[in-house]
Amino acid sequence: MREKKVYVCSILTMRYFRIYIIVLIVSLSSCANKYQKALKNPDSKQKLEMADAYFKKKDFVRASTLYEQIEEIYSGTPFAEKILYNSAQCSFGLKMYALAGFQFKTYFENFPSGPYAEESLYMNAYCTYLESYVAELDQTDTYKAIETFRIFINVYPESKYINECNTYLDELRAKLSYKAYRTAKLYYNMGEYKSAIVALKNVVKDFPELAQKDEVDFLILKSHFLLAQNSVAEKQLERYKNTLNAFEEINEQYTEGNKYMKEAKEIAVKSQLAIKKLENKS
Repeated sequence: MREKKVYVCSILTMRYFRIYIIVLIVSLSSCANKYQKALKNPDSKQKLEMADAYFKKKDFVRASTLYEQIEEIYSGTPFAEKILYNSAQCSFGLKMYALAGFQFKTYFENFPSGPYAEESLYMNAYCTYLESYVAELDQTDTYKAIETFRIFINVYPESKYINECNTYLDELRAKLSYKAYRTAKLYYNMGEYKSAIVALKNVVKDFPELAQKDEVDFLILKSHFLLAQNSVAEKQLERYKNTLNAFEEINEQYTEGNKYMKEAKEIAVKSQLAIKKLENKS
C-alpha cells in the first residue's frame, strides 16, 4: 500500500511538473509575441510604455532595443532625458561598460542640471574603471579612469560618491605603480643596469606610495653595484662610490629588520673594499 501511495505521488508530481512547463512555455511565447508586436508597433507612446515595463523587470535587452527605436522620435521632448538615462542603465546592466559610460557622459553633457546628472558623471567614471585592464596589459583606460574620477571630484567635491572615488583612484594608481615596477624590474633582470637605475628611480618618484618601495630601493643599490662590477676600469671608482651613496639612502630609510638590509650592507662592504683597491692602484 505504501509503495502504491509513493507511485501515485510520483505520477502527480510529474503531471504538475508538465503543467508547469506548459504554462511557462505559453507565458514565454506570449511575452515574445508582445515584444515582437511592440517592435513593429508604429505608436511611439506604446513603445515607450513597453520599454519602461521591460526596464522595471530588468529585461535590459528588450528595453534597450525599444528605447533605441524611439530615442530620435523623443529627442528634444521632456521624455528624452529619462530615455537616455534608462538606456545607459540598460547598457550597464548588460555589462556593456564602454557604451554605458558614453551614454552616461552624454546624459551629463545634455542635462547638467538633471536629476541624474551627478550619478551619470560618476557612472561614466565607474564604467571607465571597469573597462581598465589588469596591470600586465595596456593601461590607457586606467589613465582615462583616473582622469574621469578627478573630473567628477572637481565638479562634485561634496558628493556622496567621493569615498568610492578615492578608493577606486587608489586602486587604479596601485595598478599603474605595479605596471611601472614590473617594467623597471625587467631592465634589472635583463642586466641593463644603467637603464634599470633610471627606470627604478622614476617609479619611486612617480609612485611614492609604491607597495614594493623597499625592493625597488634595494634594486637601485644592487644595480649600481653590478654596473660598477661590469664596468671598464676607468669608470669603476665613480660607480662604486655611487653604490655607497645609494646604500646611505637605504640606511637612512630602513631599519635592521628590513629583509633587504643584510644584503645591502654586504654590498656596501664589498664596494668599500673595491674602492680601496682601485685607489691603491692609482
